[in-house]
Amino acid sequence: MKNNKFIKFSLTVACAAVLAACGSSGGSGDDEAAKQQAAQQQAAAQQQAAAEAAAKAKAEAEAAAKTSPAVGSSTSDVGAKFVKKTQSNLNVGEGVETNSKSSVSPTNMTVELHPSLDTIVVAIPVDKDGNPVENAKQAYLEDFDFRGNTANTTGMHTLNHIYKTADGSTTVGAARNGGEASTKTDTKGTQSGLAYVYEEGRLNYTRKAEGNNVVDTKAARTDARLADSVAEVYGHRTFVAGDSEVRNEANGETGLANAPFTAKDAAGKYTAGSELTRVQYGRVTSKLHGVFEKDLKDGKDVAQYGTKVASFGGYGENGTEDNYFYRGVNNTPYSATLASDLKNIYFGSEAAAGKLHYQGHAVTYNLDKDYEDKSGLPNALGAEYALVSGTHVAADIDLASKNVTGNLYNRWTETNTQQQVKEHNVELANFTGTLANNGSISGSATKHDGAQGVLKASLYGAQAQELGGVIASNDTANNWGASFGAKVQNTPYVAPAVVTPAPVPAWGESTDANNAK
Repeated sequence: MKNNKFIKFSLTVACAAVLAACGSSGGSGDDEAAKQQAAQQQAAAQQQAAAEAAAKAKAEAEAAAKTSPAVGSSTSDVGAKFVKKTQSNLNVGEGVETNSKSSVSPTNMTVELHPSLDTIVVAIPVDKDGNPVENAKQAYLEDFDFRGNTANTTGMHTLNHIYKTADGSTTVGAARNGGEASTKTDTKGTQSGLAYVYEEGRLNYTRKAEGNNVVDTKAARTDARLADSVAEVYGHRTFVAGDSEVRNEANGETGLANAPFTAKDAAGKYTAGSELTRVQYGRVTSKLHGVFEKDLKDGKDVAQYGTKVASFGGYGENGTEDNYFYRGVNNTPYSATLASDLKNIYFGSEAAAGKLHYQGHAVTYNLDKDYEDKSGLPNALGAEYALVSGTHVAADIDLASKNVTGNLYNRWTETNTQQQVKEHNVELANFTGTLANNGSISGSATKHDGAQGVLKASLYGAQAQELGGVIASNDTANNWGASFGAKVQNTPYVAPAVVTPAPVPAWGESTDANNAK
């Protein structure tokens, strides 16, 4: 009705104006004056419209500038994670509390990480519609801490003084000795939990069952073997000495391998591991099923709206959430010409283009795949197959197009009746994405059976030396995924030495015959 009234009123005013114009008397002089006045009004209206359009364009440009990162801005992602639930009612963004649906997209970590990397945020309170509660306190796992794991390469490390309670509560604890670190509380948990880490000489990091077709003689890291563990973590800060807050200091960390499949041996084959100094990745399990905010104690006020301390859970236990994550320190800084900058670093300014190649390891679930003979010949002919190593991740960044491609794979051998051996990479999943100027990568992923998912990754280091990422299924019921860390295999470009020609002597032998006289 209001619109109708407005239209009627407008029409009334217009009609009155027309009637007034028709009822007025005047000659040609008046007509000429009216025309001039109308022309002036039209010109003024046009000027006003132009001014308004310019002002609007300026406002839009200013707004765009505010949302677009400037050169040198700290807009890089610090990491991402997704959640696989085991009979947990943790809300994963669909507005309904269910115990059967897991994340369908990674959650970005946007808060600058503490250099100790000994806490990880696992949840925030949400309302009945699944929307984050405004100004809510974040729930995190504290004492995610590998201090003391400075020489242990057995593949297992015990996280002490943690909260791992049967009901997920953390309101009680023991007094913390030795002061209070910036990521800690006045009290600590009294339980302990097993964390799986890098193991020297291990080749099989897959979820495949043990068997005669596995070259690695070490006990496979199957779901059954990982049962009740609270974490499976690789990379930066997993071999740490001294103060957990020390960042990248030579005397604060040991140079041990901490991630598989990030280096090559003399024969060019990927060996068990080398050191990641920026990226940390893996799985950590929390227990938040049926847990309310009142069940959790307050943590240190290190987030914008404070924190709550959550309880660890055991892998495979009902009422738990497996947080598959990657995160890191020293993100690759923003540059409006990032791809070109990296091309110059690794291939030289004169090169037209180049690709960065990364190799590393992934922590997976529901991605296992047996070897398939691509030739179509049946195994009955005598070929034997053996799992050599896994789970690898390889990725390439095309610095000309900014396209990112990669895959997760296991390495198998095929031995025929003549005892000839061929090596094959058996793909578990692949991914594609696009590199942004802040070092982040977004795209899609595809499982070996065609199931679709998403990719989220980030570069770390001033020269993009390391890569962290996750892939996650779009299917919440038959979900699959992985988190990974990788290291660049390229070496920075070194310009050829400039060869200075030998100086030409300024004097020569005289041939003047007169010199003999």
